[in-house]
Amino acid sequence: MLRPTELARLATALGGLPILGCLAGSPAEEAGMRYGDILLAVNGIPTGSWDDFLRARAHSDGQLLARVFRQGVEFDVSLALRASTASPLEVLGELQMRGIMPSSDGASSDS
Repeated sequence: MLRPTELARLATALGGLPILGCLAGSPAEEAGMRYGDILLAVNGIPTGSWDDFLRARAHSDGQLLARVFRQGVEFDVSLALRASTASPLEVLGELQMRGIMPSSDGASSDS
């Protein structure tokens, strides 16, 4: 399994975004996306940056067709978006608890 920094380098080289994990019960998790995937495009729009991803998502009609790279293979994943009931702080807390984002004390799962 690639370390987060290695995954980020690979994603950058492929022009995509690294998937460091999915929130429990999220459309991405339900669609089978997982740590180590690289998001290449959303609805045909390349996702070389988070700004690109947010723009592509904003133009969706509640459905996303994600182009994903996993272990040398590209494939499409269909996701149905839904409104989140979690606050941004709850999302941040889950990301930190799962080691997807560093905690406020600077600790990270990439050590």
